[in-house]
Amino acid sequence: MGGWHPSDTLSPNRAIACMRPLRVVGILCVASFILAGAIAWGVFEAVPHLEDEHINLYQAKVFARGRITQPAPPQPEAFAIPFQIHRDGRLFSKYPPGYSLMLAMGVLVGQPWMVNALAAALGVLGVYLLGRDLFDPETGLLAAALATISPMYLMLSGTLLAHSITLTALILFAWAFLRALHDRESQHHRYAWLSGGLMGLALATRPYTAFAVGLPFALGALVVFVRDPREMWPIFSRMALAFMAVGSLWPLYNLAATGSPLTNTYRLYWPYDTVGFGPEHGPNGHTPLKAWYNLNHDLPIFAETLLGWPSVVGLSLTWLAIGLGVLWPERHRSEVLLLLPALSLITAQTGYWAVGGGLYGARYYAEAAPFLWIVAARGLLKVSARPVGRALVKVALPLLVAWGILFSLMPRFE
Repeated sequence: MGGWHPSDTLSPNRAIACMRPLRVVGILCVASFILAGAIAWGVFEAVPHLEDEHINLYQAKVFARGRITQPAPPQPEAFAIPFQIHRDGRLFSKYPPGYSLMLAMGVLVGQPWMVNALAAALGVLGVYLLGRDLFDPETGLLAAALATISPMYLMLSGTLLAHSITLTALILFAWAFLRALHDRESQHHRYAWLSGGLMGLALATRPYTAFAVGLPFALGALVVFVRDPREMWPIFSRMALAFMAVGSLWPLYNLAATGSPLTNTYRLYWPYDTVGFGPEHGPNGHTPLKAWYNLNHDLPIFAETLLGWPSVVGLSLTWLAIGLGVLWPERHRSEVLLLLPALSLITAQTGYWAVGGGLYGARYYAEAAPFLWIVAARGLLKVSARPVGRALVKVALPLLVAWGILFSLMPRFE
């Protein structure tokens, strides 16, 4: 897959060289946690604002009490909150249980905001690890730095929304998936268990997103398995078992709350809240034309908040960096492969009737971000490999970071 592989034998000098970026990425992880906490308290006052946040916190409190559903009060309509389902005298969230279960741990210690802040730090670590193992420590470190200053990532990490947990689970899944396939030591089975469990957590948190991001990995796994079924069977069987064990939280929650593991709890609140095209999808139906409108609405917001960089003469500098990562010599197959989860998620979201872009960024695309940060880092490093390009990047990158803070992040805080 390129770059450093887990099976490489490290000399003492190279081992020391690999430890230095780890210290820097540790600083970035701590910075991400502190920034997420500062935003949670300084901007959002550590309380929910969006409807999704309210129901996430409500369900987390239910889980923290050791319950799955809450008995309805005598007049439930007097205490109703958005996306809360009232069924057979019980109250519960329409959302899958993954994020609320994580959030319940924060509720138990009286600090729910810490869950997403910790996820932000782990997400930065996951970006570094995947970038390092696919390419080199420099790529991983720069990609982790881009994540740390991403306006969308920082905003979402300060909320009580499920995107931070899902993003972190998926980027760490991708890294563990890579290690499971390429680590020829005894630990590759551990990575198989880890990758399957992380994808199961993503499924139990944001199932449609997990499906879209996981699809390219599933197709790649099929190709690898067909080539060498005897060697791959122990790895993929462990992945599948871990995936089913953790992912089963979703149908088990449905079973306990509704009596059926296959109930679509989204439709219990809004009968039209489904993916697809036609008059029954969305409050006024969903059509390819509306999907095109949603895409044109969300993509510019995604480009702006992914890194916080502006557009010049109509070209987003974010897309430019990503394009250079794929097209600039020396081209590498992994750079193209990293685009596939992002393209799969963005394409899949066209089948959903709602737009996701706004104050928090194009949050329906958020889980595509870590893969694109790595590709953008590749573009910047390729340009800086030439003397003129190095000088340009040294001057431009600090200016772009400052621009993102002043003109993308700060206005959203206000």
